[in-house]
Amino acid sequence: MNVVGIIAEYNPFHQGHAYQIEALKKICHAEHVVIAMSGNFVQRGAPALMEKYSRAAMALNCGADLVLELPALFATASAEAFARGGVFLLDCTGIVTHLGFGAETADMQLLSKLSRILLAQPSSYLESLQKSLRNGRSFPAARADALNAYFKNSTASRETAFHGPNVSGDCFDKILASPNNILALEYLKALADLSSPMLPIPILRQGSGYHDTELGSGFCSASAIRTHVKKELSSQTGHGNMHLNIPASAMPKTALDILEHYPHPFLFEDDYSSLLHYELLNGDAESFSAWGGSSAELACRLQNECKDFTDWTGFCHHMKTRNMTYARISRLFTHMLLHITKRDYETIPLPSYLRILGFRNSAAPLLSAMKSHCRLPIITRPAKAMQRLTKQEQRLLSIDLRATDLYRLGLAAKGDYSLEYDFRRQILRI
Repeated sequence: MNVVGIIAEYNPFHQGHAYQIEALKKICHAEHVVIAMSGNFVQRGAPALMEKYSRAAMALNCGADLVLELPALFATASAEAFARGGVFLLDCTGIVTHLGFGAETADMQLLSKLSRILLAQPSSYLESLQKSLRNGRSFPAARADALNAYFKNSTASRETAFHGPNVSGDCFDKILASPNNILALEYLKALADLSSPMLPIPILRQGSGYHDTELGSGFCSASAIRTHVKKELSSQTGHGNMHLNIPASAMPKTALDILEHYPHPFLFEDDYSSLLHYELLNGDAESFSAWGGSSAELACRLQNECKDFTDWTGFCHHMKTRNMTYARISRLFTHMLLHITKRDYETIPLPSYLRILGFRNSAAPLLSAMKSHCRLPIITRPAKAMQRLTKQEQRLLSIDLRATDLYRLGLAAKGDYSLEYDFRRQILRI
């Protein structure tokens, strides 16, 4: 039985996602699709537009058979930890045979070659990377510089294990500028490092780019849909989600129906500005440096410049520098509110359970196979799970529960108290 696994956020689910699922099923001759999906907070360091069960319902109505939650510790992490956590989660199901992912290039040979270098980190590559970082380059830019230098010097280098087809150094900036390509490389690194038997299947991205914010006639990005929703809501009074005017071509009909009939307010980073400001006012450089993704330098800057705080997005832009990206700062703020520390990433390097958000009734054989072959505990009811999990597993689950509590708090600030606690929520069955 061939089963495709996909690591996703579906924030929200759009036509490009539906295309990816169908294309992967055809390529892999797969009978089922398993999704490892971010929960209520996502990798760019923000609340999801919609709560996790509504997004899981979109996926299940549009081709997925089983949706597992990627724990918040990994869902809100850097690309490396996000990818590693997702790959490990799908691998531990014991049933996923292929890992599908989007990329800006379908050149698997090139992606594999780059991922091997990034995983092994040859000495000449590391030297160039550190030099670029010392010169004030951001990590993504420094990594591109280091790859350029590595291949330019490859003929003179003795590190011949990675030599193969010629690669132009000019292409690295473009390759590593795409979030899809960055994640693709991280997925390949994780597959190799974890010795996973899952076969990688890149799918060339169709339509608009990851950061495009305009709704076009072709496949649009999730960013474009979120931007459109935010603009539409800003022109309306109250907290209702009516009259979003999203083109039918942007999303599959069932997903669009879920979006248009969403029973809660949509959430954005700035909805948590007051909570973030409170955390900043009550912290200091020492406490700031303990949060996941922080550094001593960044912690000192936060302490010195929190007086300039206006709102979440404004302060991210204020704190952004040449070597400190907006996304990293926003992830740090999310970690502050979720109380995710550096130590959490040290003591919980990988997911330690499989939490089911929903499944299709027709996928019962898939669930039976997973129960027989999985290598991690399966969680269907968090309340009962807490009694049988280890201390480390309890900590990981407690972060997920806190994420839902924080999401509920954001909704409550907009007058909505209807979102159920995780302890009370039933698994979706479609």
